[in-house]
Amino acid sequence: MTTIHRTHRPRQGTRSGLMWLLYLCDAGLLVASGLIHLHLWDIAYRHVKTLDVLFLVQVVLCLLAALALLVTRHLLVVLGAAALMAGTIVGFELARTVGIFGFRLTFSSGLADTVLVVEAAAVVLLAVTAWLQIARKRHI
Repeated sequence: MTTIHRTHRPRQGTRSGLMWLLYLCDAGLLVASGLIHLHLWDIAYRHVKTLDVLFLVQVVLCLLAALALLVTRHLLVVLGAAALMAGTIVGFELARTVGIFGFRLTFSSGLADTVLVVEAAAVVLLAVTAWLQIARKRHI
């Protein structure tokens, strides 16, 4: 008598549900970062040369990335969004330390620290999303 052992694999619906949850969380973090930057631009950075435009560019890119992520769910969009969040963190750290485009941040508000946490969480979650997308493609 032969025994057949089957490996337990999650159903496709379960995987799809988890991926949609990740995409929604990723998009939510992107939107949160964009909206916080819009608020910071409005209250503090709209009159700072160069940074005023960069804050608005960051807002638009975050909103577009969130929308593109939900519409396409493509790996390149996930990686691009992660790069956007990582680049925003780098820009903030440069502004805090050596300065960026002739501007050095001498004071940091609690909201700036909050958006830093949002962006760090987004980088981690987007990395998990990308890893799971790659892993899914290898098993299909």
